[in-house]
Amino acid sequence: MASAPPADFSTTLMGYPAPPSYEESLNSNLPYPPAAPGYAATPAGYAVTPAGYAPAPTGDKASVASHPTQGYNQMYQATSVQQTQPVANPAISVQTVYVQPGQIFGSVPVQVFCHACTQNVITRIEYSSGTLTWLSCAGLAIFGCIYGCCLIPFCLESLKDVVHRCPNCSTALGVHRRL
Repeated sequence: MASAPPADFSTTLMGYPAPPSYEESLNSNLPYPPAAPGYAATPAGYAVTPAGYAPAPTGDKASVASHPTQGYNQMYQATSVQQTQPVANPAISVQTVYVQPGQIFGSVPVQVFCHACTQNVITRIEYSSGTLTWLSCAGLAIFGCIYGCCLIPFCLESLKDVVHRCPNCSTALGVHRRL
C-alpha cells in the first residue's frame, strides 16, 4: 500500500509564515502581531483598530479626542500591555478533609477521629442495656426463672450494647448493637 510523502510544515503553515523561534521572540524587533500575507502593516501615525472602523489619528489631543474609536484604542493598548506582563499566580488555600472508610465499631476500643475535639483518639467504651438484654430477661422469665434469676442478663457485658465515646470530650462516636 502506497503512502503519501511527509508534509513539510517548517516553512509555511497553511499559507502563513512559520512562527519565530524562542530566541527571535526575545529579540522582538518584529511587529506584533505579525502581518499576514496579503495584508499591509499598520502605517505610521495610525493605531490598530478593528475591521470596519477608520484608523484613529495619533496627532494632537483635539483631533484624537474627537475621533469615535479613541476609547477602543485605549482599551486595546491597555489589554495588550496586560498581556505582555507576567501574571502572578494567586495563592491557593488547601483544606484537608479526613474521610474515614466505613468505621466498624465492635466490642473493643478502636482508633477514630473525633470531629468534636478534632483529635485522633482511642475510644472509651461503655455498656448499656439493649434489645438483646431485655429479650434474654423476658425469655428467662417465661421459662420459670422468676425469683431474680431473670435479671442475670443485666449483669453480663456480653449481652449489652457497646457505646464508643471520645475520652477527651465524651462525645458518642458510635454504637455496637448486639441485636
